[in-house]
Amino acid sequence: MKSRIFWKLFLPFWILQTCIMLMLAYQVHVSFGPDRPWWVQPQRHAMPVLGRYATWRYSTRGRDGLRELLHDIALDNRAEYWLFDDKLNELGGMPLPAYAREAIQKALANGGMSRSHYATFLAEKVPDSKGQSFIFAGEFFVPPLIRLLPGGVLAAILISSLLTTLLCAVLAQYLTRPIVRLRDAAHEIARGNLDARAGLSGSRRRDEIADLVRDFDTMANEIRDLVESNKRMLTGVSHDLRSPIARIRVALSLASTAPEIEREELLNRIEIELLRLNGMIEQVLTVARLESGQMRRLSEPVSLKRVIEEAIEDARFEASQSHAEIIWDEHCADLTVAGDENVLRSAFENVLRNAIFYSGDAGRVEVALFSRDGMAAIAVRDNGPGVPEAALPKLFDPFYRVDDARGSSTGGSGLGLSLVSGAVKFHKGTVRARNLEPHGLEVVIELAAAAVEQLVSAGKNL
Repeated sequence: MKSRIFWKLFLPFWILQTCIMLMLAYQVHVSFGPDRPWWVQPQRHAMPVLGRYATWRYSTRGRDGLRELLHDIALDNRAEYWLFDDKLNELGGMPLPAYAREAIQKALANGGMSRSHYATFLAEKVPDSKGQSFIFAGEFFVPPLIRLLPGGVLAAILISSLLTTLLCAVLAQYLTRPIVRLRDAAHEIARGNLDARAGLSGSRRRDEIADLVRDFDTMANEIRDLVESNKRMLTGVSHDLRSPIARIRVALSLASTAPEIEREELLNRIEIELLRLNGMIEQVLTVARLESGQMRRLSEPVSLKRVIEEAIEDARFEASQSHAEIIWDEHCADLTVAGDENVLRSAFENVLRNAIFYSGDAGRVEVALFSRDGMAAIAVRDNGPGVPEAALPKLFDPFYRVDDARGSSTGGSGLGLSLVSGAVKFHKGTVRARNLEPHGLEVVIELAAAAVEQLVSAGKNL
């Protein structure tokens, strides 16, 4: 059966509410006590009047007149009446069940009423005008359920049952709808459609099921991003490794037939390409270790000012090739963080190298170190063209290039900023990029700053 959970939710609620309604009906049924069923109360109040009228009819019109009266006031399948003398002799000639006399005697001894499983007997002693004693009795059968309850009570129960059924159906649908969407989205993702989502468009639900759906969609987004990142990494690695390998193959082919002087130059070229390959592979492995958490975390006091100055000193050579200017306040206050100095230096170098390249000829790169809200912040600004706003969230993904053609022509592997992001997260920090006005890009790295004494103590406790 489809939507099994719908029925598992709907039926128990509906059965429970129906049972409650029936219990209420039963409570009304016995509301006058076990010996006082309310549906015979009107007849009980009428018994003295009917009894006096029956004795009058008997004394004035005899047996036939009494029988006619008893026949007229009887109700089909509901009530029968009799008139007895003081010795329980039936006077009207009406049919009398075998158990009736015993039930009437019990009624007389029990305040005028006795009950059995099938009927209720009422009995009333009635004297006539001559002082003779008679017994007027009636048998009242338990009415069908539809007649058992007063009209207002029955209508209230029916309306409550209908409303309960509707409420249970709406509630079951409300609970199962996101679960069905969740199942369908899971099936779609299993088939390879990573864009499938379980979210209910326009829904503002705030409950555990809605939270589960949102968490599922978040997980699906992460899986899609991870798969796309892996695809980009595979494509980027294969593309970036192909070029130096091809150049090495060409150089080897030429070296086998080249003169001695040219052969040395070709061998140098091969060495350069091998170093480039080694550096690229080392970057891939570093990014992988950072993302997987396999890199051992160090907690040594690191002077950010010294690390930045060393990175700037190494970057000035690249900047001189394009006549770019690096602006750095050497008199800024030093800040200390806990971490791995080599990893942090590599991250700063990649940010600087990226800023120098995209600032262009005679570009300008500004580097600042400052404290903000207990965090050590390093800001690197360039005056390049910036990046499209849609590309900012992906800027730190492995092998992501804003312009693949331009990235290929520069020889960059697309791992630099990914390594920066991994290194910063490795140190429990944050990194973000934003475009500047009128142009340019700013990358801000924030790391938790602390006193050197605290860092040394923390390092000893590790």
